[in-house]
Amino acid sequence: MGVENGSQSIPWGGQWRRHLRSDHQMDLVRSWIRRLECPTCKTAAGRACRTSGGHPTDHHRARRDAAGPIPYEEWRKQGLIPEQQTYTIPAVLKESEKARADFNVDTALADSVAVVRMFLADRLGLFLQGEEAMDRIDDAVRQLIEVRGPVGTADLVTVLAGLVTMLLSANAGPDGDPDTLFEAVIRAQVGMARSLRTAERNRTDN
Repeated sequence: MGVENGSQSIPWGGQWRRHLRSDHQMDLVRSWIRRLECPTCKTAAGRACRTSGGHPTDHHRARRDAAGPIPYEEWRKQGLIPEQQTYTIPAVLKESEKARADFNVDTALADSVAVVRMFLADRLGLFLQGEEAMDRIDDAVRQLIEVRGPVGTADLVTVLAGLVTMLLSANAGPDGDPDTLFEAVIRAQVGMARSLRTAERNRTDN
């Protein structure tokens, strides 16, 4: 959830996930992405991406794509990061088929269950090596979307949004307001993003 709207925001991987990474891994990933000039904001190599107002922001998706796959395996061989499991599209599809059989539901709901279960299964990875865990889930979801096509993608997003709505309603309680709770969650994430951005700016300036 980036603070900015539009194509410059990073799907899945905005400011909200940065607090999950260790400082060491965060530095490795940051250096890898920043080794190239950003195609979006034209920030020079070695510097943080900038908003239209000139403030440090998340790495733009175009810069991440231009930098290429982050070399986790190489870093792992060098002992810079710990071992971690990987996801494959056959495994994701197998999880989806299992959900279809377990709950006797259609493909869209089964895919949504598979995606949520990936997050639940990798909770430890998200807390210990957040960047890599999120990238692996991100890659798996991208592959799943490619397999399902545009219609399947729309169905997946719709079902996930429905699941989020149901969870918000349950957490809000019978007398609560799910919309207010959702707004509070978004504001909390944006607040954390801005705090991290300020810390990043101070670090860059120093």
